[in-house]
Amino acid sequence: MVKEFSIFDFQKVCEVFMNTFNKSWNDEWTLETARIYLQELLDNKRFAGFTVWENDLLIGFAFCHMRYNWRGDDMTIDLLGISPDYQRKGYGTILINAVEKFSKENSLTGVGLSTGLNTPAFNFYEKHGYKNSTDAAFMGKGIE
Repeated sequence: MVKEFSIFDFQKVCEVFMNTFNKSWNDEWTLETARIYLQELLDNKRFAGFTVWENDLLIGFAFCHMRYNWRGDDMTIDLLGISPDYQRKGYGTILINAVEKFSKENSLTGVGLSTGLNTPAFNFYEKHGYKNSTDAAFMGKGIE
């Protein structure tokens, strides 16, 4: 079952986030750093969040935000995570469908995101019709 994010679920989302990205991406999140990171996303004035549940167990979440551009408002998926034991069982599809349904119901122009090129997430999004942009690039630089 998909629900819109509730602040009462924040602790559980932090735990799922930490578990998911530490196991699946080899990150090193602590509960405290997860709280700080997720709170920054939650503080966005145009935040939209979704959770997926199996009975009373939180399986995954999507944290997004809406933003204005010259075509009108669109949605950006900032973070989507599914507990490792529940990956590849359709829960990510349920969440992405919820984001797209919300976007359509709110007359948003599209949904965008960024992810690593050589990751299972890239293949997941591609399977759901997302295309690698030919006119934009996500760029970064490490600072030593």
